[in-house]
Amino acid sequence: MNISYKISVFLILIGVSFQAQNLDINFDGENWWKEFQKNHQAHLYNAPYSLKYEIPHYLWKPIGSGGSLLFDGYSTYMEIEGIKIPKTFNISFWIAPRAFDNAIDNKLAAILDFASKKDSVGFKVGLLKHGQLVIQYGIGNDEKRSMNNQLFLQKNKWNFVQVTQDTQTLKVSLNGKDLLNEALDSLLIDKQFRSDDYVLTIGRNSDASGFGEKFKFNMISGIIDDISIKPLNVSDKIGIDIDSRIEQDITKYLRLDYTKFDDDFRPNYHAIAPAHWMNEPHAPLYYNGKYHLFYQHNPFGPYWGQIHWGHWVSNDMVNWKHVDIALAPERGSITPDGIWSGSAYIGPNDTPMLFYTAANDAKSENQYTSIAFPKDKRDKNLVIWEKSEIIIDKPSEYLHNEFRDPFVFKIDTKYYMIVGSGIAEKGGTAVLFDSNDAKNWNYLHPFYQTDIKKYPYLGGVWELPVFLPLPTKDGKNTDKYVFMVLPLRDAADVEVFYWVGTFDKETKKFIPDHEEPSLLDYGDFGFTGQSGLIDPKTNRSIVFSIAQGKFGKVDTYNMGWAHNAGLPINLWLGKNNKLKFSPIKELNSLRGKSIINCDNCRISKLESNLKDVTGDQLEIKLEFKAGKEKKGIVVRKSSSGNPQAMIYYDPTTNAVVFDKIQDNPERKFTPLKAPLSIIDDIKLHIYLDKSMIEIYINNEVSITDRIYFTETDAKHIELMGFDDDKKVRKIQIWPMNSIDWEYVESSK
Repeated sequence: MNISYKISVFLILIGVSFQAQNLDINFDGENWWKEFQKNHQAHLYNAPYSLKYEIPHYLWKPIGSGGSLLFDGYSTYMEIEGIKIPKTFNISFWIAPRAFDNAIDNKLAAILDFASKKDSVGFKVGLLKHGQLVIQYGIGNDEKRSMNNQLFLQKNKWNFVQVTQDTQTLKVSLNGKDLLNEALDSLLIDKQFRSDDYVLTIGRNSDASGFGEKFKFNMISGIIDDISIKPLNVSDKIGIDIDSRIEQDITKYLRLDYTKFDDDFRPNYHAIAPAHWMNEPHAPLYYNGKYHLFYQHNPFGPYWGQIHWGHWVSNDMVNWKHVDIALAPERGSITPDGIWSGSAYIGPNDTPMLFYTAANDAKSENQYTSIAFPKDKRDKNLVIWEKSEIIIDKPSEYLHNEFRDPFVFKIDTKYYMIVGSGIAEKGGTAVLFDSNDAKNWNYLHPFYQTDIKKYPYLGGVWELPVFLPLPTKDGKNTDKYVFMVLPLRDAADVEVFYWVGTFDKETKKFIPDHEEPSLLDYGDFGFTGQSGLIDPKTNRSIVFSIAQGKFGKVDTYNMGWAHNAGLPINLWLGKNNKLKFSPIKELNSLRGKSIINCDNCRISKLESNLKDVTGDQLEIKLEFKAGKEKKGIVVRKSSSGNPQAMIYYDPTTNAVVFDKIQDNPERKFTPLKAPLSIIDDIKLHIYLDKSMIEIYINNEVSITDRIYFTETDAKHIELMGFDDDKKVRKIQIWPMNSIDWEYVESSK
């Protein structure tokens, strides 16, 4: 049955005898806003998504009755001054949330916030956790909330809300159904609406929590349309077809917009969230001809919090496409408080499985492992995932609330799972389970432990344990594995450490070849958040990582995004059972026409040719023989020489160094040094992608860091330290093409 309502807005302007005036707040686009702003004391705020311009970038959407506005979750809100809501009223609006705020500090994510600036009184309509609709009256520190277990909004769909208040009763309906009818305290209402300096805020709590000067929580992420506030005695109506509007598919209008950014720092050929904040990529999976990679994601803004699982899909692990969010916190007993990292595996009956860290703060141990399955295995893009009721809890001997990041692998016919944790006074470890069906798991023992007194930098807790076989470079199996961890707590050095060793099938423990761990990347918290898979097409062990932003003074509020993935790397077993690695060969598909390509190049000619080479989106290979002088290459050099970035071999320390010259740098910087095991041939493999730099050295170590140069001409390249040489062994330079991003739908 269709239900008809009238939507119009009556704002009572102070100084005009509070006489109701017909006014629609209908969000019908830029032209509507210009006219509305001219006629009313209204302000609309939004980040510019740019470091070049300060003009707000409003996200008007051609959906709803004439248009609507997407509130981005961290910067979009409207303020209207000089208005007064009557004591008896009808309020209605349409809202389509794309994510639900976590009610930080137990505050509402306000849809409508009617508050006095001086008398600490207020009236709010907003959301608590998981989309619970709440009506809140506040006087000073006292609050009265009206809500029930039926008033929950749905994500990614239109919700029509009506709030009616007379002198004695509050009524709330959702999508035409009356769901709340509650008596009111008339004295409270009288105090609530007697002030004369109210501001109506739309999309943000006027008393929002937050951090820094700009970032605020308790905000709306989603579309709002057709707000109506009118005196209760106004009865004129127009028809609205609620059912038809609710049935509209508005998914594409709610998606984060990856085209809106305007800065010179956002990478173009690294995997990156469509917008806002991401952390470690994880749970790589190959299934039915597609690679899948998930990532920690906050759809509310470019800051940590409210963790969901973002999702990419690819044919080659290079050219990724965006997929709608795979997993999100939701009400119930499984994931009410977070979806943390995990892994993926193809289980019995050829079933893709996501193993993730679920959070429930109401439990005595707030972290545990659960499993999700695709709704439709025939969907090549595996867009929709469903959580199971399966829970694997932390054994009692491990640290309280330190049990996360499950990684699943299989040896022979047995499934194994390791989960990051720690043991009091003994340090970090991984908890080992086994299973015959990847669903029912048995606890065994710690997978591997070290002496925290001997290696304090390995910390009290290990996160993101990864255990992968190490084939030879040509893909032949060996009995060696690599075990990676990210230390945390106590005196931890939060970097990716690893051991090469074997798996003892009798004791079911990892046995390292050497007790002391090795460091994979020397970028000083540049390469972290490791995850991995065995590529079934090639038998390669592939590792993914998060490339930390290291933003410092860089304004992520204005940018609208934070962090990106590192390039996927291929691991193999080298001579003397040493770990070797390099970026996957599929990255070659991004190369443009070669700019420089020569062997035994004459220095004089090469230096001349390099004068014509510029770029901040390049791949560079440089090989030379080590000598007594520092040798290497300068990238991102300005015409004046300041700024510039240098990558060179230093014979005094037998290390490759990454250093920068830069006035007023965005952060304190110390040259980064990657020690080498040889002192003869140096092979540098460098990837530049806007602010990203990744340096791979002799297939044995790497340096991942950032370059935030604002000078537009800081794109020149030159050699350094070859003054006494006549030739360079090899140099190759390619421009790198960007990923052609788009969203994918379900596909069979």
